Amino acid sequence: MDNKLKADISKIIDEVVSSRLSNQQATLMFNLEDLDAENRLKKMLNVENYSIALYDFSQFLRNFLKYENGQKVRFKSFDEYKEIVPDYDTMEYVREKFYECLENNRVNLDD
Repeated sequence: MDNKLKADISKIIDEVVSSRLSNQQATLMFNLEDLDAENRLKKMLNVENYSIALYDFSQFLRNFLKYENGQKVRFKSFDEYKEIVPDYDTMEYVREKFYECLENNRVNLDD
């Protein structure tokens, strides 16, 4: 294939992609007979819940590190509540790991 033909094809593809993006529409198709595809669809339909949960946890970490160093943290363990006093270094480590996981999976809580 010559360079002119490659350039023409590239231009056409760019125009189609640009046109589709300007319409701000997307269509996703899943074969619901495939159990894995059905599970992926369910996850996609709940993406807002995942996003909210991640954001809430990031705010918990932020609030602890900024305002509550040395305060008790209450959490439910199985069927009972427990209280612990985590140290700052441990929580900072948890925060770093949390954001590392988000970054490794290209998750941006600001979007």
